[in-house]
Amino acid sequence: MEYEVRHIAQEELEAFRRCLGLAFGHDYDPEHLERGRKIFEFDRNMAAFDGGNIVGTCGIFSTEIAVPGGNLPVAAVTMVTVAPTHRRRGVASGLMRRQLEHVRERGESIAILWASESSIYGRFGYGVAIEMEVTHIPRVHSARRTDLARPGGAVRLLSENEARALLPDLHESIRRQFPGELRRTPPWWDVRICSDPKEFRDGFTANHYLLYEGAAGPEGFARYRIKAAWDEWQPKGVVRVGDFFAATADATVALWDYLFGIDLIETIDMEVGGTPDPVIAMLADPRRARRSRTDAIWLRIVDVEAALSGRLLGCEGRLVLEVEDAFLDGVGGTFELEGGPTGAVCRRTTASANVRLDIESLGTLFLGAGNLDQLARVGRVTGTAESLARAQAMLGWWRAPHCQEHF
Repeated sequence: MEYEVRHIAQEELEAFRRCLGLAFGHDYDPEHLERGRKIFEFDRNMAAFDGGNIVGTCGIFSTEIAVPGGNLPVAAVTMVTVAPTHRRRGVASGLMRRQLEHVRERGESIAILWASESSIYGRFGYGVAIEMEVTHIPRVHSARRTDLARPGGAVRLLSENEARALLPDLHESIRRQFPGELRRTPPWWDVRICSDPKEFRDGFTANHYLLYEGAAGPEGFARYRIKAAWDEWQPKGVVRVGDFFAATADATVALWDYLFGIDLIETIDMEVGGTPDPVIAMLADPRRARRSRTDAIWLRIVDVEAALSGRLLGCEGRLVLEVEDAFLDGVGGTFELEGGPTGAVCRRTTASANVRLDIESLGTLFLGAGNLDQLARVGRVTGTAESLARAQAMLGWWRAPHCQEHF
């Protein structure tokens, strides 16, 4: 059965949110709906309808993503649900196909998402481009290496008003250095970063904002919360780091020194899309940190030429890629990729391919961290040893991708 898939009207937002809440196990909250309206893009959010009822949802936040050596428009996909009454009826496939067509129509070459389950999105052409590392550092074992230089600048706390004034521009300048990090619009700062409803804090305090300033000005910032706890008169508090953006080594070390020095704390927790986190390289006893990894950002290419022409390459070279896309017409084909660390050009070609892969695998490799050898050893990427080595070198990047934005 085919379902109508279309953008929703303003008067359908409540029904959209109710379907979303049912699928994710949330109660409908009118106040939350009104807060979210500030960042809700009606021309980018779609629903599947059975008669007059919404039975599936999907949305997009329009933003930009840092890529190796550049910055591209991106569709940040979110709010993908299917009503429990309509599972396994093709609703998700219909929504995903129409949404990806819409992304291409808007001139965006890539889409990204966080997956609620890792078994869902590969069949729609998404590949894992960034892994997440969850790090728990016992404060008693947070001493840093003695050979690290002592930062020459200073860390200070910001009020919320100061944070709203100073951090957006600083964030934008730093995030462009890290493939995978997203631009934050003014409404995003207001609703998702600085807005701080108590019911969403899980018992933690409101946001605290830190700024590191070196001789030339601001070089980094962090955002964190604290949850106080005691056990048999011993402090068991937790610091949870939300944002950590540092443009220099001094900023990285100074901000972590502050966080490790907070009194009455047992553990410092950080959960970010990106591995390995540089804090591990600071620690004198890094094994004491408890670390776990999982998938974070999934990336889907809808325009191979524009996407690969929009990033720099890890080394000079030429490849001919045969890309298979079984889900979306008009994306796959054979492409010549030529360039290096100063620029790249990708164009369709009739030449014979020396590397063959599917669109999911290309998404995994796009931000520079994908392990091509791992994909090749199970047959998802094929080619000669020489061509695979060249592909890994060209598509790789010296800085691992990273994403601290949840959407």
